[in-house]
Amino acid sequence: MADIWDHARADVKRHRGYDNTTAEYDDLTREWLHEQRLDIHGGGFNFRPITGGRRLSLHAYGIAIDWDPVHNPRGGKDELPEWWYEIWHRHGWTDGRHFKTPDPMHVQFATGA
Repeated sequence: MADIWDHARADVKRHRGYDNTTAEYDDLTREWLHEQRLDIHGGGFNFRPITGGRRLSLHAYGIAIDWDPVHNPRGGKDELPEWWYEIWHRHGWTDGRHFKTPDPMHVQFATGA
């Protein structure tokens, strides 16, 4: 999972055109992610059941992340950019926008859950 995470993170940085040979690379990336609210997450690993259910959530297995839950609540409209989801999809992740109750903050490294 670490390699997959690193590749997705590198794609996010490349999306903005940052060159990792400069000293400002990490600071500029962090600043830009903050402006886009893409540095805000509601957690990854959390040993708990699925919201409203009894089965374990994929968060309980450490293979799900919720991004900016305040602005992308479960059952609400997503505020994250499409390219963000595309990067995750490219690396084998799916998102919760298609769930029976849409969950736009949610990305998971599993399908069919």
